Amino acid sequence: AVGWKFGRISRTAVAILKTAMFEILYMPDVPDKAAINEAVELAKRYEEPPTIPFINGILGSFSRNEISSYEK
Repeated sequence: AVGWKFGRISRTAVAILKTAMFEILYMPDVPDKAAINEAVELAKRYEEPPTIPFINGILGSFSRNEISSYEK
């Protein structure tokens, strides 16, 4: 997330990101896309509009990188 400083991210957004990342890493029965979608839906409800694509982008990148690290 270019241009975002860590201090700019709300505690709610951090909690949403951590929850989705946990699901992606440790809950194989939850598809990555479902974890990301649920995180985005939570962000829509509790966060400001600019935070929504940020969360989606971070989790999408995290998911792609997490999968590629297992393929090596």
